[in-house]
Amino acid sequence: MESPSLARLDILLVRHAIPIEPWTAGWESRDDDRPLSEEGLRQADDLAFELDPWGLTAVYSSPYARSLQTVEPVARRRMLGVQVLPDLRERRLTLGPTEAWRELLARSWTDPSFAVEGAESGLAAQRRGIGVLDLLRARHADGGRLLVGSHGNLISLILQTFEPAVDVDFHLAMPMPAIYHLEHDGIGWRVMGGHGFVEIAETN
Repeated sequence: MESPSLARLDILLVRHAIPIEPWTAGWESRDDDRPLSEEGLRQADDLAFELDPWGLTAVYSSPYARSLQTVEPVARRRMLGVQVLPDLRERRLTLGPTEAWRELLARSWTDPSFAVEGAESGLAAQRRGIGVLDLLRARHADGGRLLVGSHGNLISLILQTFEPAVDVDFHLAMPMPAIYHLEHDGIGWRVMGGHGFVEIAETN
């Protein structure tokens, strides 16, 4: 007996809008809860209008406040709830503020297994992100179009799975917010477009 075929599924993978700065006074011990800045809140509202032409089946988000606040205006305009998936959280590069974060980030891209003690390697985060795509593919076997809110490092690692040219420079250049269109045609995932992909295509 043949397995039922999977319908086309589109994902709009969205990096959050501009939050208050990392390790802002008063937020040192709860960095995951950092909200959007005033500019970021305006960006989230603008994003909701920008995505008006897109019919959406469901909205998902990282549990972090800055991701939730980015997708909530889109969900409200469609009277959809936001479904939280913990595995959409940002990769934990360090356990606290450090001036060496850029060097640690670069090393983690050249050595995917590298991780500061107690933090998460790029490889582990990438596998976690792809696991989310697998979950959404199984959950939406009949297809549809999903808005999925997450974070720059994790999104970059997900994209690199399908586009090997994605690297640390791509990650660091990613704007806030940023949108990437992924499609599953019933067989496999591919990146259809998004911020920075024209430049990548020109280098291949």
